Parts: sequence; C-alpha cells; structure tokens
Amino acid sequence: MVYDRRMIQNTITYHGRVCGSPNIVRNGTNKCGQAPYHCKACGVYRVLEPVPTYTEAQKQTILNAYKKRASLRGLYRIFGVARQTVMRWLKARVQRLPDIY
Repeated sequence: MVYDRRMIQNTITYHGRVCGSPNIVRNGTNKCGQAPYHCKACGVYRVLEPVPTYTEAQKQTILNAYKKRASLRGLYRIFGVARQTVMRWLKARVQRLPDIY
C-alpha cells in the first residue's frame, strides 16, 4: 500500500457582509467572544457569521409558555433564551397595546 504524503488544502476566502470586498482584517473579539472583522474597503466592523436571532414563531412559543405561568428561569432551562431577552420582548409587546382611558 502506497501513501501519498501531499496535503490537501482548502482555501476559504471571506468577504465583507456589506460591500462584498475580500479586503477584511480580523479585529479582536467582541463581548460575545466572536471575531469582528474590519472591512478596509467600506470601513465597517461586522462579525462574519452573526448569532442567529429567534424567529417570530419561536418568540410566540416562548411568550405563550410565559403566559401559561412558566417562570423566566424555567424558560431559560427549557428554551435556552435569556431572561433579559424575554423581558425585552414583553416590554415591546406592552408598548404596542392600545392606551386605556
């Protein structure tokens, strides 16, 4: 049996999310631990792969669970969503309610 000692290399070229330029430079880490990149072409600082946000269906499911008397800590344990996020969603929902005179 003969083994080939050549290495297989894949080169991945990342592009900026705003302008699509490949002229980007890594710039430390943000508070979430992700690496933001600085685009030299347009000057914007962005993360290449941002943390996915919750869909409206997921938000409704979590808020319905809260409405059915689940605690904020319980929502974190079940769905993995932070208490502060649920509170932000609730405040936004309350602000959309009509005024009562």
